Amino acid sequence: MEIKEMIRDYWDYRSEVYSTGIVEYSEEERTAWKNMLSSALNRREQLEILDVGTGPGQLALMFAEMGHHVTAVDLSTNMLDKARKNALKRSLDINFIQGDAEDLPFPDMQFDVVSSKFLLWTLPNPQKALSEWGRVLKKDGMVIAIDGDWFNSGIFLRSIRTVSDCIRSIKERKHQNPYKQHYNLIKNDLPLYSLKPDRVFRFLNDAGFEKINIERMDSLCRSARKKGSLLDKLDYAHPIYCIKAVKR
Repeated sequence: MEIKEMIRDYWDYRSEVYSTGIVEYSEEERTAWKNMLSSALNRREQLEILDVGTGPGQLALMFAEMGHHVTAVDLSTNMLDKARKNALKRSLDINFIQGDAEDLPFPDMQFDVVSSKFLLWTLPNPQKALSEWGRVLKKDGMVIAIDGDWFNSGIFLRSIRTVSDCIRSIKERKHQNPYKQHYNLIKNDLPLYSLKPDRVFRFLNDAGFEKINIERMDSLCRSARKKGSLLDKLDYAHPIYCIKAVKR
């Protein structure tokens, strides 16, 4: 089985239990996220935004609630089904399309912003993906990516990951960890599997981006650790970054 097929199959499976994000967030948490995203967009309004690897649609839903025109892409059709249901619950008009973040089905210079959440680490070819994102961006268009160093080799963070994996397996009533079944076979083929800011910077720079800014999201992470579920507390203990860059 090819890498992309393994990734798609895993997220098709995960769609059944994956957090719905914004749908489950309190109004206070949604407001905090929207303020962060609005600041990242320099308070601009009614932009054409492409959310890649949309999953259950967290960023796509928030951007649509903020008044932007949103197109959302995911490799997993099951995830897209969940995202559509989440958009329907909130009466939001979003264009959902099945597609590959590394091979986008859009013409050049169509979008003002390309966004992603928790996608970079799982891309087999992040250089190709970022080049594609640059291709579909308008002049001076922006990438906003949120991602974390989920697989840090440090003992403390590795222990946290082990605990969270065990909890997920119990909650999903699986004797075997489906994540390990899929990703242990391909993790060495994912350049940003252990996501480090310096590597992300190099990929963005090589793909033709400038004004690259990578900051830890400490404030939102502290809130998630304080108010979230046990899994949120564990997941948000990892370094999580807001990554911004502008097309040259």
